[in-house]
Amino acid sequence: MTVTISALAEELGLTAAGDLSLTVVGAAEPAAAGSDQLALAMDPAYGGKIAEGCAQAAVVWMDADWRALGLKAALFAPRARLALAGVTRRFDRPPEVGPGIHPTAIIGHDAEIGTDAAIGPYVIIGVRARIGANAVITGHCMIGEDATLGDNAFLHPGVKIGPRIRIGNGFISQAGTVIGADGFAYVTPEPGTVEEARASGTVTEGARHQGFERIFSIGSVNVGNDVELGANCTIDRGTVANTVIGDGTKIDNLVHVGHNVHIGRQCLLCGQVGIAGSATLGDRCVLGGQVGVADHVTVGSDVVVAGKSGISSNVPSGRVMMGNPAMRMDMNVRVYKALRRLPRTVAKLTRIEKAIFSGGENR
Repeated sequence: MTVTISALAEELGLTAAGDLSLTVVGAAEPAAAGSDQLALAMDPAYGGKIAEGCAQAAVVWMDADWRALGLKAALFAPRARLALAGVTRRFDRPPEVGPGIHPTAIIGHDAEIGTDAAIGPYVIIGVRARIGANAVITGHCMIGEDATLGDNAFLHPGVKIGPRIRIGNGFISQAGTVIGADGFAYVTPEPGTVEEARASGTVTEGARHQGFERIFSIGSVNVGNDVELGANCTIDRGTVANTVIGDGTKIDNLVHVGHNVHIGRQCLLCGQVGIAGSATLGDRCVLGGQVGVADHVTVGSDVVVAGKSGISSNVPSGRVMMGNPAMRMDMNVRVYKALRRLPRTVAKLTRIEKAIFSGGENR
């Protein structure tokens, strides 16, 4: 992990100054950084913390006086988070999996394991599954029959990939995620409460039913290239058509993608997002934490949705949405301000009402 400031600057495309032969072995917050660690102080607000630690080198903001900060070397970051991405990539330490196939792994017949793939302990790979080159599959993962996992994949512990799932190259999944669970789809033998509620808005005693018939999920899940899934996500397989996740999409922890959902390319879905069955998201959409998308709704491309919003109707491309039900952000702000004024408005109307009725009694 040891690297010189000169080599790190070249690797990250950053300008550096000072003793470029200085070496670091990791990165840390300024106040906690050791003498062999790179302090991360890309904002002036963190500059004063450098003296609390022992760092000799730091990543700093563009016009920082690095000598005055007591440093021997500095790297200058025009974009703080982009620099952070490069530094953390350089010093990342993923789980170690030995080369080859661990003796406790179970490999089904006719399964294909790509060149230089690493299969960890207690992994189960189903019959006729295909694992790409350089894939890393850590302990207790399971890949179903006829599934395909592309090149350079990395599965953290306990990932479950169902039968016949198709996943592209460069896939990363954090621990505990399930891809290819059955969708949540049932129907009553006779018209029931849900159908009556949709038709009339009411539920009568005649709509009671005795149970549900399962609608089986005979579709699959297609995951594109360079997709990343967080921990404990659930991606349901399609009922008939496939659930689709487009190239480059990144999905946070605890996200649920329902059956038949189609997610476009380069989307970003934050924690606890829930997308109901047959919804469609265009390309480059960003959904904040706990956003809910109703079934059969279409969201266009380049849409940004604020956290905890509820999408219950179609959204055109290029919109910024907020609230529940979600509406344009500027409109939501006006509605929120009006709602905060509502108690005062009601009190004012009550006073006016009393004055009117009081005047009427005096007459």
